[in-house]
Amino acid sequence: MRRGKLVSVICICFNHEDWIEECLESVRLQDYPQKELIIIENGSTDDSLQVIQKWIKESAGNLKVELISNQEPQSYLALFNQAIRNSNSQYVVDLSGDDVLYPDHLSLSVKMLEISRDAAFVFSDAYILDEDGVVKTFYDRKTGGDLVHEIEVNHIYEILVQSYYICSPTIVFDRTILLKEGGYDENLTYEDFDIQVRLARKYPLVFSDHVGVLKRKLSNSLSSRQYIPYESKMLPSTLIVCKKIKNMNETPSEMKALGKRILFELKHALWSSNFEVATGFIALGEEIHLKSLTFLIYKLWARFKFDLSWLYTRIG
Repeated sequence: MRRGKLVSVICICFNHEDWIEECLESVRLQDYPQKELIIIENGSTDDSLQVIQKWIKESAGNLKVELISNQEPQSYLALFNQAIRNSNSQYVVDLSGDDVLYPDHLSLSVKMLEISRDAAFVFSDAYILDEDGVVKTFYDRKTGGDLVHEIEVNHIYEILVQSYYICSPTIVFDRTILLKEGGYDENLTYEDFDIQVRLARKYPLVFSDHVGVLKRKLSNSLSSRQYIPYESKMLPSTLIVCKKIKNMNETPSEMKALGKRILFELKHALWSSNFEVATGFIALGEEIHLKSLTFLIYKLWARFKFDLSWLYTRIG
């Protein structure tokens, strides 16, 4: 393959000793030649650092690798932002230490970005592997591998406001655009919802029809704890992003999409007995004049604080 623009793969690792070697090896095996790997070992309490150091010494080969080791865990979002500021690449990947890239992921993704020069990022499909060993694609596919439904990119902002539509580990960002828009919002506890809607509001996004990543669905991951009873760390950030969306919206249909998102997040906040943040979603719903029987029921639920979290954890 001809040499192309540099891609920085930023791998932030925290207690990933069981998977980090496979993750790093998947970067080395990419068929895209112009790549660098920035590993940030974020204060793990397991043997992740030792595994990483051994891999660099024995297996990294000619791959350009930089290792940053923290004694104590630091903000994931701040670490990623610092890494992209220090890089000189055209494109950047945010890779978790428990995920795996398939060999042609970078080359196929960069190809799409080179065709669509004004796109903020490209996304693709992924295999999702749960702890029982069950694997399925993020997007529904037929037996032969074709997509069941065409991936919509023309109205992607509105779609992202309403639903989780993109598997974030598959994203390859245009680094210049990402920096121009301030990178990840470090005031939040997680990044993907916010950065996707902010970029989709101002730039085109493109889809590459390939399965580029193996994403592990782990019970102790941050995303799996989004609706943890009583003490969700993610729901307050989701509320902040929804408030941003209210200010970014330009059309009635976009506001309707926000209403659907509010109802979705409010439902989970109530079921998980996160009543304080639920009150925030209700206030936002009233600001956009959200009216429905469901919304009325949710307001009553929040007022009387019916605790059904015990049932939610069983059926969830």
